[in-house]
Amino acid sequence: MCGYRGCALLWIVIGIYVASYAPFWFSFKDNITTSLPLSEGSPIYKAWISPIDLTFKCYFFNVTNPDEIMQGSNPNLDEVGPFTYNEILEKQIINVDDEMDEIVYTTKSTYSFNKHLSLNLSKSDKVTILNPAYIGTISMATGLPPDFMEKFGNNIPKLFPNHSSIFLKANPNDILFNGVKVSCNSRKFPELSLVCKTLDNNQPPVLRKTDKENTYLLSIFQRMNDTFRGPFSVNRGLKNVTRLGDITSYMGKRVQTIWNSESCNTVKGTDTITWPPLIEPLPFVSTFIPDLCRTVEVDYVDEVSVHGLTGSRFVMKERVWFLNTTQCYCLKANNVPKCLPQGLVDISECLKMPVIISEPHFLHGDPQLLKYASGLSPNEEVHSTYIIVEPCTGTPLSGQKKTQLNLYLERQPVELLSNVSEGYFPLMWCENVRKYIGIHNTLHGVIK
Repeated sequence: MCGYRGCALLWIVIGIYVASYAPFWFSFKDNITTSLPLSEGSPIYKAWISPIDLTFKCYFFNVTNPDEIMQGSNPNLDEVGPFTYNEILEKQIINVDDEMDEIVYTTKSTYSFNKHLSLNLSKSDKVTILNPAYIGTISMATGLPPDFMEKFGNNIPKLFPNHSSIFLKANPNDILFNGVKVSCNSRKFPELSLVCKTLDNNQPPVLRKTDKENTYLLSIFQRMNDTFRGPFSVNRGLKNVTRLGDITSYMGKRVQTIWNSESCNTVKGTDTITWPPLIEPLPFVSTFIPDLCRTVEVDYVDEVSVHGLTGSRFVMKERVWFLNTTQCYCLKANNVPKCLPQGLVDISECLKMPVIISEPHFLHGDPQLLKYASGLSPNEEVHSTYIIVEPCTGTPLSGQKKTQLNLYLERQPVELLSNVSEGYFPLMWCENVRKYIGIHNTLHGVIK
């Protein structure tokens, strides 16, 4: 098997690169500089631009005591799932910059429910979660003049199916993608008139308008489905193969304006799909996660065998969260960095919604996070994010990215939130699964 030590010799003997999702056999005489980079017409470019099949799974934290929470009790949670979707990721080229050696592109993901890989629930089965649209609307209202909350805060629940609860009870597929009906009916509730106007101009990302006037659909991931994201720019690796796959800008910016230092705002790291060859041992590799608006480093752990091939396994470790404690990834409140407990990052400026991200079950987080809600049990084997890369070619062999969505529940001067227990409230956790099954037979015949 080829580990790090064998890579240099292998590079001299064979000019090969096997792209992320489709195997390509190159001639032994191929030149590395022509077979590896993202140049139009090359095998790797054809694989990179081709649609990619992924698996997207979500697990809900079903709330079993919603009424008690509104009276001050801590949440009792029961994990329910998975709910699995087939994801097709497509790229659309916008521009090629030869001078910068970059490709500018957008991505579009399309999701379809996979019943066979999901928990067997009927359409009538429901889960209960903290209502993200209600919390988002309340959060939006707190940024308006103080008298807005006093005058209209108690009217906001009339937007939702259950007017007397901060929780949403609905079918999991509707919550994720299909949508739960939300009506801003100012004719039935005249007191909603200003709320409806405000919502129309500043609707939370979890709400989307329908063809029916003042009617919305609430779904957590509707903004992701069948919509273009970006643009991104990626290094082609023509001038420097070690930069192959590096994301160099996002949304037209090489340096963002979200975080508290230029180094943390700089867009850098791979696109998680295309990796440069790991010719020399590396203590970690970096990847840019657009949903977090930040770069994440995963640490080298060991060499593992995947279908008979040796791969370098990189795992997201606790140190990813240490930069939070140095105020790097702390958002500012009144120009003062507001740092969350270890294991949490506030991405409200990134996604324009009041979401706090963590690893599943608060893995690697402050132990105090586990004292708020019962039903959480972090496990390295189950909840870690990882990537396994064949080091000689940079080919991913396996990988999973795992993320938990949380809201901060706090008391507000409105009836439904006046007595709630306060804490970081888990909604669900999801994983993107990539299995590069097609490459193994080809690589197995070469790397040994």
